[in-house]
Amino acid sequence: MKNRLLEKLADVFPYLVLSTYIAGCILCILIDRVSYLIDGSILAIPAIIGSFAFLAIKREDIDLAARPVFFSYNPSASLKLFLILYTLTIPALLLTPADSGWGLLTVPFLYAVILIQILSSRPGPAVVLFEIMLTLVATIYSYTLRPALYFGTTDIMPHGYMATITYLSGHVIPGELGTYTYFPLYHVFVAVSSHMLGLDLQTSLFVVTGLVFSSTVLFLYLLVNYVFKNEQIALLVALFYVVNADVIYYGTYMVTRTMAYVGFLILLYLLYSMGGAKAGAGSAVTRPVARRGLAVVAVVFILLTHQVSMPMIIILLGILFLLERVAGERRYISPAFLMVAVSLLAWYWLFIAYPFIDDLFPRADLSLYQNIVLTEAVHEGWTFLLNQVDTLFVVFFSLIGAVYLIWKQQPKYSIVFGITGLMAIILNVPGVLTVIFQAVSILRIDRFAILFLPILAVATGVGIYILARYLIAMNMSPGRVGAVLVVLIVLYGIATLGFLGEEAGYIRYSFNQNEMTGFEHVLETVPSGSPLHSDYYTLRFFERKEIPDSERLGLPYYTIYLLRTDLDLPEGEGGYIVLPSNQLRHGGLLFGQEAAIDETEFDPEDTLQAYLPTERNIRNVTGRLSATDRVYSNNGVEVYRLPQ
Repeated sequence: MKNRLLEKLADVFPYLVLSTYIAGCILCILIDRVSYLIDGSILAIPAIIGSFAFLAIKREDIDLAARPVFFSYNPSASLKLFLILYTLTIPALLLTPADSGWGLLTVPFLYAVILIQILSSRPGPAVVLFEIMLTLVATIYSYTLRPALYFGTTDIMPHGYMATITYLSGHVIPGELGTYTYFPLYHVFVAVSSHMLGLDLQTSLFVVTGLVFSSTVLFLYLLVNYVFKNEQIALLVALFYVVNADVIYYGTYMVTRTMAYVGFLILLYLLYSMGGAKAGAGSAVTRPVARRGLAVVAVVFILLTHQVSMPMIIILLGILFLLERVAGERRYISPAFLMVAVSLLAWYWLFIAYPFIDDLFPRADLSLYQNIVLTEAVHEGWTFLLNQVDTLFVVFFSLIGAVYLIWKQQPKYSIVFGITGLMAIILNVPGVLTVIFQAVSILRIDRFAILFLPILAVATGVGIYILARYLIAMNMSPGRVGAVLVVLIVLYGIATLGFLGEEAGYIRYSFNQNEMTGFEHVLETVPSGSPLHSDYYTLRFFERKEIPDSERLGLPYYTIYLLRTDLDLPEGEGGYIVLPSNQLRHGGLLFGQEAAIDETEFDPEDTLQAYLPTERNIRNVTGRLSATDRVYSNNGVEVYRLPQ
């Protein structure tokens, strides 16, 4: 029996979306934020269209158990086509420059071939899943293995340094490097992988973590297929999961929180695969002992990998627990398991990792939340539209899928995925939360949003499935519907891989070979303890603190200072300036106040500032630096020694 209240809420949801948009427009005008109005309107259009499309789709009352056939063909033909395209992708990636995305041009067509197989009469789940994982791995490696050093949004560099210490010493990192001494599993894993594979630590990190992340596709497929009992929906979810831009990004950016996310998805699969209890069955439910044990191991894995992922996961599991009571069908999240997770977290934080709690106090300062600070829009209008084409796709289909799951309630447990799907859209799509300084910089909602990516994929996959079924019900031939979906996924793939959007030249995700050669020269020749002045990205590379065994392990360490836009330097302190000269001339650098790189300072005024490659700025830099002080230079980096 349907939950009538949720059914009625789904019926009025399109009008709630429209009302919210109108209220948002009025608010933007009142606070004089025209950029918010323009960008918000761009995102609101697919949301409004998608929510009202649901009203038309629900009239057909589409059955989620059916597996329609859109294409009839020889399955071996598409497999051969996939292998040909995949074979062409590898040399394309090797022959194109590392900073060019053109080597990925065949990837959207790989998505298309996979989609054709899913929509065919005999999809072959094992083969299709393997193809999806292969495509994801190739995409990840194209970003991480081609540059001299890929660093994402820079956390890879300090984590690489900590893993190096573990690799050389055979021990977890010392307390001088921070609280990661209590959360060492990621660094131990990378160090052990490097030892076992015989690869350098950087290569090992990217090779192994890329493979680990690709396994999330398998666990997501198994979880969705278990709930919906429909292989076609499960494969669609898996495919659109790997096409998602955030999933690709986190696949390349496998730091501690991403590794904890992998553990979370495995944990979620284990909880659901244990069968669950039917509503009203009481608490005496027999669950496989081995899987219960593995679920506890997964909790310990997450707990030892990342500091704050476990509390966020417990919150999400608590939400699922409550929504399961609303759905009133099977219950996979038991109170006993929640108590185990909470107890392990509390015990470890209070008795082992208690120094970490001190790091949380600055974020708990209530004075930080007294005045809400809104950040400026980075992109506006046409530029924002081009950068968010893939987001428009996600908003449209995921809204259709999430609201339909709440309304249809087939299976009844799909209510849980529908409601959390709406939450996933709010957290992962640019909106109110992403423009509030406190939410982004202090509470770090992005670390909570990543946990909702599988649920967002479920909503998107279901939305595509029911829209395709609706078009067939409207007497459109299955072949034409399939062709439309193929074109859509190619366009979606092109957008997620960055072919349509553009980014400021001073935003970087990697260093080239000339820069790495210059940095290695600094590590080999500049005495440990020396002050280093440079831009933001370069300083993150040299963020190497002194530890008791620095000399014994041969690890240089430095005191780092961020260059300011006025280029004023403290007099008489000496030290070195490491200047990425080529980047300065062609893209610009990020300078700022020292507080901009201090994670314990939360001042919206202390932000990184772009030092653009204008003639005036270049002359300003070269005029302040004397050629006689230059101790090293190549095509990417110049190093200057400051006088005492």
